[in-house]
Amino acid sequence: MTVSSWNYDDVLEKIGYGKTQWLLLLISGLLTITSVAAQQSMGIIVIASHCEFHTTQAEKGLMMASCVAGIFLSTYIWGYISDDIGRRKVLLYGVFVSNGLQIILMFVTSVWLFNIINLLGGISIGGISAAIYAYLSEFHVPRHRAIVINYSTMFVSVAAIFVPATAWLILSGDWSINLVGDFVFRPWRLIMLINLLPGFIGGLLLLYYPESPKLLLSQNKTEEALNAVAWIGKLNRGISINQILNCDELILKPENESEDSMLRNSSGCSILTNIVRATIPLFHKPHGFNFLLCNLAVFGMFFSSNGMQFWFPEIVNRSSSAEKANSSTVCEILSNSFAQQKETVVLSCIDPISQKTYIDNMIVGVAFLIGFCIQGTLLNPLGRKNVLLAALVLSTISGILLHFVVNSTAVLVLFCLYILLPGLSISIMLGAVVDFVPTNLRGKAVSICMSLGRLGIIAATNLMGIMLQPLCNTTFAMFTIILFVCIIIVQRLPIKNSA
Repeated sequence: MTVSSWNYDDVLEKIGYGKTQWLLLLISGLLTITSVAAQQSMGIIVIASHCEFHTTQAEKGLMMASCVAGIFLSTYIWGYISDDIGRRKVLLYGVFVSNGLQIILMFVTSVWLFNIINLLGGISIGGISAAIYAYLSEFHVPRHRAIVINYSTMFVSVAAIFVPATAWLILSGDWSINLVGDFVFRPWRLIMLINLLPGFIGGLLLLYYPESPKLLLSQNKTEEALNAVAWIGKLNRGISINQILNCDELILKPENESEDSMLRNSSGCSILTNIVRATIPLFHKPHGFNFLLCNLAVFGMFFSSNGMQFWFPEIVNRSSSAEKANSSTVCEILSNSFAQQKETVVLSCIDPISQKTYIDNMIVGVAFLIGFCIQGTLLNPLGRKNVLLAALVLSTISGILLHFVVNSTAVLVLFCLYILLPGLSISIMLGAVVDFVPTNLRGKAVSICMSLGRLGIIAATNLMGIMLQPLCNTTFAMFTIILFVCIIIVQRLPIKNSA
């Protein structure tokens, strides 16, 4: 009887890349689309629901920020929980609970209840954000992990196309259904159902997957890990794991137990205490100051890119209805639009969404997809820091020009650059964060940066809601100044030009 002892990564290498990995990449993409769509679709929903909810600009900002706020509050904690109860459980909880809450949202008639449920949905989606990349990477050998995470991230661009495309299809229909009492089901409510479908399909597929064998080994669940590895081998090769490894009995070598396993013996406030205790070393010398600067830069990039992207449908929709769209700046057009709205609001509530709104938002999504591809080819020859600085400088110049340019095509190009370039820069900054901190702190460092980035989105969407109408030029100037601050921070950081 032959008994073989193997490392988990060596077993994966022996099994080979196959159906398990390809299908899991698809599942990761579907979950990502639902996660991103739940946030970005609010930019269109606030316009389409305006007549029902009678929302002010400030209330629109809160609607856009509520889901992001939930993700901000929960992601870091979900990351720790996923190390305890399992990545797969957290992902399944996140997708199915958020799906259920989105179905409830379809029938809510109060804007404040809408925001509360959307906040809870964001907390659930935080589980997807916290666990998806760890789960995905642990089914791949080390040399494939960076590549597969990059491909998974590109589904964010797919979501940026999916949201306006499906909204255009749904909202082009002029229909309504009277259900109970005075409640009328209108097309914009159907957007939330379409948004949840990719994640629902991904969740159903995920039900067939086992927990991450690597995590199970770190928790000393050897038997479950063996079963999971056997499942991978069977799906990829169609034969048993013993046949693949040419042995009678397989023994998997244990993984190093995670330092976060102390959570399993904790509860309540002690969990939060352990999280804080494990986080504090990030701010110690010698990497503490650079890590703090990275957080400020990521905050600024999310603030400018995603904050503007969430409001982009509203800006385009108001601009497209202007009579002098080709002879006025963006802020002049918006000021006229707000003035006309005040004059007509007492007569009727008509707030249609123009085709240009959908098309321009789809263009931004396509630009992100192309941008990711171009950026990947430039990083090695030009260097990470040079690409990062060039992107931020060009986006800052675009922000300045938006105060003066009147041609509608030029304005669209400038908006694309203004939103796209800081958004692409985020991934480079996160790579720099990984370089600055020790290996055992990298997961926590990236989680904190992403959480603060979402705080930037919350701040930006709410400030836009308050300031865009009375102080349009000041609002755009503030976003541009923040990008300029990011340039100064990046110039100060000792970012390596090669990964």
